[in-house]
Amino acid sequence: MPRLFMYGTELQEMEQLMMLVPKFSPRQEGLIVLGETKDVKGEFKKCHYYKKCGKANCGGTTCTNLTNSMGMGRVTYREMIIECFSEISHFYFRKRLSDLVASSPNGWFISEAHEIRFKNIREILRIHKKGSNPRYLATLFLLTADCRLCSLAKEYIYPNRFEFKHIRLSGMTTNSYALYQVAKTIYTGKEYIKLNEIADKHLIDHPTFMAIIHAILIVKYGGEILSLEM
Repeated sequence: MPRLFMYGTELQEMEQLMMLVPKFSPRQEGLIVLGETKDVKGEFKKCHYYKKCGKANCGGTTCTNLTNSMGMGRVTYREMIIECFSEISHFYFRKRLSDLVASSPNGWFISEAHEIRFKNIREILRIHKKGSNPRYLATLFLLTADCRLCSLAKEYIYPNRFEFKHIRLSGMTTNSYALYQVAKTIYTGKEYIKLNEIADKHLIDHPTFMAIIHAILIVKYGGEILSLEM
């Protein structure tokens, strides 16, 4: 017998969230727009470093020009962070970004175990970093960042979708819960976590924050960045 009274109904997910980590405050400021970068006229914006890329604009939902430039050493990790998050003015979020860049991460993954989990599931499902849907890869990246979260979610990860509604959350820390919420936000396009929560260093630790930022970079620049030197 399930411990959720609403199990199997439309209210199951709401009941899960009510029973989960109590430290998350009521949502206030929005997260990050994870869509195409367009201006008010509906045209694709020029990224700040398009001159280094050699093209006038990206013309797509992922910035492959900037990714290629990073691979050739013409754009740095710091510049990629600035380009992706330039429109966000939240003070504490920007402070965390500065701390992340200053920490000089030596890889895209938060640990060797994270990289192994991500790689193993990709190989089992035959998912390639290059050419795969960036949102799918970013979601997988987050769901494999935490051992507990990965063990709960792995049975509901498919080559073309994630079954979030079937993931039974239990024994979650605030960090693993944040990873789950950002993963669901990226995959569904609905807002399940706010910028204030991500910016709170007392709520979300540095490795988890790094995983979230790198997942958003995957959405913007594609899975190819995971093969680049930082």
